[in-house]
Amino acid sequence: MAASPISSGESFMFPTSAVESSTSASGSSNVGSEEIDPNTCKNITEMIINIRGGHHMAAASQWHMAQREIDAMVKEIHSKAGRQHALVWSYKLRLLAFADEITKLQLSPDKLFVVLRLLKVLNPDFFLVSQCRPEEFSVAKYDDTLQKLRMAVYHMLRELKILIQTRASRRVPPGGGIHEVTRYVMNYIRLLLHHKTTLGLILGNDDRNKDNERMDSLDHIVQDLIICLESMLNKAPEAYESQGLQCFFLMNNLHFVVKQVEGSELISLLGQSWVQVHREFIEQYLKTYVDLSWGPAISCLSARTGMLGGCFSQPSSTVRFSLQFDSTYYNQECWKVEDPQLREKVRRAVCDKVILAYQAHLDKYMKAKRKHEWYTPELLKAQLMKLFEGRTE
Repeated sequence: MAASPISSGESFMFPTSAVESSTSASGSSNVGSEEIDPNTCKNITEMIINIRGGHHMAAASQWHMAQREIDAMVKEIHSKAGRQHALVWSYKLRLLAFADEITKLQLSPDKLFVVLRLLKVLNPDFFLVSQCRPEEFSVAKYDDTLQKLRMAVYHMLRELKILIQTRASRRVPPGGGIHEVTRYVMNYIRLLLHHKTTLGLILGNDDRNKDNERMDSLDHIVQDLIICLESMLNKAPEAYESQGLQCFFLMNNLHFVVKQVEGSELISLLGQSWVQVHREFIEQYLKTYVDLSWGPAISCLSARTGMLGGCFSQPSSTVRFSLQFDSTYYNQECWKVEDPQLREKVRRAVCDKVILAYQAHLDKYMKAKRKHEWYTPELLKAQLMKLFEGRTE
């Protein structure tokens, strides 16, 4: 589900005819070859042909390579600007034809950055209308294509919110790890910020598509995506049977989000107070996880021993603790904390809870017993410090 970022470029307008018009400009007398290298835009050309032929599935399979070709064509435009006007104009017409055709597709949210790239490249300042030939270019068609691209931007942003809320919680990672949607949304937001100039021009100058939605600024869009993500994360843990694992999952994912915010310009958008509130949530989830997961083992230390049916002694509290500890430990061997600092923090929290209780029990009741009958605190710590690497065996 990862979105492919498109490298930044410049901006620039439209052929009245199809792909042919992008190659018809090759007759001018300029320095160097005036023919488009067919390998530079092979997939773009094929996508245009497939869309026009109604073969949308075939066109969809070529998105990845088309993204690369957009970048290659923009580089060609830059490198040959001022020297090979006809060739530059041909590339621009080809990109405009491509832009017009893809608006006929049902674009999924991961295609947003291709559309933003095209909107930036097709900006009038870069397209240089003075270079166009009237018989090859329609300003009305150009304006219509750009408006359809802008409409597609709104559609894809709305679609992303729906996808986050309705589909993302159906599958959760084993071991309470980082949800794929958490990664996707935070990466998506990072790419939105990368394209903030282009988005700002779209969102700030179009009142027709906002309705009652918070679609008037990038700030509002990012805030709403974060809210959608948090809502999804609050529902997703229901798929886990263990309440301890539910808290572990929430701790993991919220920590990932907070780290992403702190390490980017999102911190100025969301504010330090947002970070502080969510760090408190993380601390609470950590504490609750430790209590729910390791509390049962600790409770064995305070339970009294007695006789079963007057004949058989119950296992000692230390034995019961050891059995419960082993069960909890082996259940959590596949649980994973990716962030090294958080992993150490969780380990220390578990050690503080378990080992302190165990040491206090030994000091009070077990001084005269033989050491081979129970765990030592050192052995407990050695085992606990191996947890949360996500062992798959």
